[in-house]
Formats: sequence, C-alpha cells, structure tokens
Amino acid sequence: MSLQAEPPVGRGEKAVGPGRLAAVTGADGLLGSHLVRRLLDSGMQVRVLVEPGSDSPTLEGLDVEKRACDLRADDSGLAEGLDGCDFVFHCAAVTDMWADPRAAWEVNLEGTRKVLDACLENGTGRLVHVGSASSFAFGPIDRPGDETGPFPEVYRGTAYMESKHEAMKLVFECVERRGMDAVVIAPTFMLGAYDRRPSGGELIRQFIKRGLSYVSPGGRNFANAADVADAAVLALGKGRAGEAYIAGGWNMRYLDFFEAVARTAGVDPPRRILPGPVVMAAGAAGSVFAGITRKRAVIDWKMARFSCCDTYYSSDRAQQELGMTLTPIERAIEDSVESLREYGYID
Repeated sequence: MSLQAEPPVGRGEKAVGPGRLAAVTGADGLLGSHLVRRLLDSGMQVRVLVEPGSDSPTLEGLDVEKRACDLRADDSGLAEGLDGCDFVFHCAAVTDMWADPRAAWEVNLEGTRKVLDACLENGTGRLVHVGSASSFAFGPIDRPGDETGPFPEVYRGTAYMESKHEAMKLVFECVERRGMDAVVIAPTFMLGAYDRRPSGGELIRQFIKRGLSYVSPGGRNFANAADVADAAVLALGKGRAGEAYIAGGWNMRYLDFFEAVARTAGVDPPRRILPGPVVMAAGAAGSVFAGITRKRAVIDWKMARFSCCDTYYSSDRAQQELGMTLTPIERAIEDSVESLREYGYID
C-alpha cells in the first residue's frame, strides 16, 4: 500500500554490506533481539536503542553499542542515537492490548513521528518501519488478507491497532511529501526465542499454565520472529520505498495451533472448540468483572470478539519481492516454549 503512484525502488543490494551502521529501536524485544543478530551476522555494526534502565538480557554478550532512548520523553535521545547511522529499524512499540491507551499512542504514533524527524535530520539512508498486519483487512483461510485491504472496522477503538495504523500512514506521508526513503514490514502474530516479557509467547503461557481444555472458534496467522527479522533485513535492499510488506507465516485455527503447542510442551491438548456465543458471554462477564474490580480479566468482551475472528493473512508479496522464507510453525512454537522456560514463565 502506497501513497505514491510510482514509489522509488530501494537503494539496492550493493548499499547493504559489512561495515555499515544500523540502529535498532526496541532492540531488546522479541523481534528486535532476532533482528540485531541478523544484522551482526551480515557484518554490520549495530547500535541498539532501548528504554532507560533496561537490563536487556536478550542482548547480553553481543557486540553492539547501547544507547538509552525514551520515545515518550521530550528529550528522547533519538537525534543522538541515530546520528551517523546508515540505516534505521524502528521496532519499538507498545504491543500490550491491556496497556494504557495513552502510552500506546505516545509511543506508537508520536514516537514514530520523532523517529521520522530524526532520520530526516540525520540523513539516514533507509528506514525500515515495523508496522502491523492488523492495519490491513484480514480474510478467511481460503482468501487471506493482503496489503490492499483497508483497516478492519473490528479494530477501531483499540489503541494498539489504531496507533500502529496511523503510524504507518505517517511513514507513507513522509515518503510522499518529504522524500523519505522508508519501507514498512508488517508482522502478524510473532512467536520465537528471546521472548523475555513475554509478548507472543503469552498466548502459549496462558494455555499451558491454565490447562485450557477449550479454545475459541477463530484462528490467525502465526509467524516466526526469526523469519520476520530476515524479511526486515531483506527490505533494506529489495523493498520499495513507500510500500508495506506483510511478514507472516502460517494460517491456523486455534484448535490446530494449540494441539501443536500441546505436542511440543508435553501437555494435554484442547478437547473442543467453544461456540462463539459462549466465548462472547465469557468476554462480557470478564468486562463486567474488570469494571467492578479494576483488575485485568483473563478475557474481556473485546478480546473475546477478536478470538472469534478468522484473522488470516498472506505473505505472498514479502516472499515474492523480498525473498522472505517461512520456517515450519513447529520451530517457532518450540523456540517460544523454550524461551518461556528460560525466563521462568513455565516449568
């Protein structure tokens, strides 16, 4: 999706090589931790921008330059952090669906605005902005969504989805009106190693810890964070400025996904799919509980609604234009389970 009729072609493979300096915001997150390793493997120098005070355990032992950066602060440290960089990967985002909506908008949208301004100020060669596949309409498993679809109505009012969509639009506007060389990688639901918070692995943790016997009727696209990181690096030389590329993996019903998780983790698989109305009733009860107690419910009405959707996506454009490859989803599940154990979230 682009705001340009004929977006300029990227700078080409020759512009991407050893000795170049790349900055990565949100470098100690799930995707950032994979991305930093891919860049180092390619011979690049890497400067990581992380939240002030973060111990960043996923980056321990790596030969990187570390800088503190607070995207919510007026003096964010971005201008200095991006100074002299050939490339920038903007991964930092508030992805927690239960996070304070103000934080999501301040980081995901206004933080992106600051990154764009700093890149233009410093003459950065190319920005790879990490968006979200949720910015595009999803589809059924036989007709999955792609980069041509509009923002889904079901996501309106959800701070994470809306703020990421607006941030992507801001990147495209910057390409069209200010001559920015930027491309968007839009991941689906990521799993994998280095999930220290956890992020995508929380879905697996909840299933294992609660011993869930029933699952919702929907499904989604699950991606290996390592594959998404590869796509982001490929986008430096092969991506077209002003374009978005959905970086996904495998479309699976929740029943099939959790059966695969059960095989990997050695736990009992789910027994059946709950009817949609039952899931929605549980979500409504959760919302009432949260409203009364001011505590986060395991599932609320909004999450119940999402879990009943078939949010399937196609990564054909990323595979055809960037050369993105997809590893078996079982590998991502194995890495995610191992990561949850490593960081003490499951036994």
